[in-house]
Amino acid sequence: MTIRTTIETRLKSAFAALAAVLVISAPPAAASARDADVGLYYKVYVGGFHVGDLNFDIGLRPRKFDVEANIKSTGMIGRMFPWSMKAYSNGAFAGDGRVSPIAAGQSNNWRGKERYIDLSFEKGVARVKRIRPTPDADDRDRVPENLRAGALDLTSAIMTIIARMDSQAECAAQVPVFDGRRRFDLVVEPDGVDSLKPNRYSPFGGATTNCIVWLDKKAGFKRRDSSGWNDSDRKARVWLGRAFGDAPPVPIRLTFDTPFGALIAHLNKATMVSGDSRQELSQAD
Repeated sequence: MTIRTTIETRLKSAFAALAAVLVISAPPAAASARDADVGLYYKVYVGGFHVGDLNFDIGLRPRKFDVEANIKSTGMIGRMFPWSMKAYSNGAFAGDGRVSPIAAGQSNNWRGKERYIDLSFEKGVARVKRIRPTPDADDRDRVPENLRAGALDLTSAIMTIIARMDSQAECAAQVPVFDGRRRFDLVVEPDGVDSLKPNRYSPFGGATTNCIVWLDKKAGFKRRDSSGWNDSDRKARVWLGRAFGDAPPVPIRLTFDTPFGALIAHLNKATMVSGDSRQELSQAD
């Protein structure tokens, strides 16, 4: 394997992990009567270099949610290794606080090669509507139906965890997830509290509740992987804070170790529109 091929393989894995980990930096959702449209904007750094931008558009209604995410590589890395991903998730809030996904999926483009997944959730079972490449072509075992029963998509799992945090003020949960190829439990553990000050990376200032996030692998992971990503169990650390008063907490900062160095995502801007009210958290000019 050439040096360039090794770099490309590791970068591809890095962006795939970025997609998975940064969906954690997702919706401020709780099973409440809140009716709002929220925008979250993150800048992503690896080894000190700005390598990506991540944007979330979230529609919250009293009984349902819609989430769209866009991630793309930027700067020199973006010019050398162009990558982009779009993801979506929509579902409903049950009366007891549970989140019930309806549909979810993603598509990404790596140097002109397209991959996609679309999921539906029928009678409590996650089902693949279309996928490219197929798991067997991607050197993975297919996840059997019994392991997909009761599993959520990743965004719905995060909404479940944040909804719990909104009422319990502590991150502690284990939620079953099926992302179309892999079945894992998303495990979240408490990691203390902090107080952040605004800086050149993020305008947020205030108290945070911190969490450690990791995957308990169940099925569908690659049998062989030379990218350097499967040589250890990687954990992310997330700082969650209330950007808009009494609104549920959102990720302010996220860190994650990669073969290239530490990945750090900062909340660079946030907006919330509810009725005639608009709130914005942004860097000073």
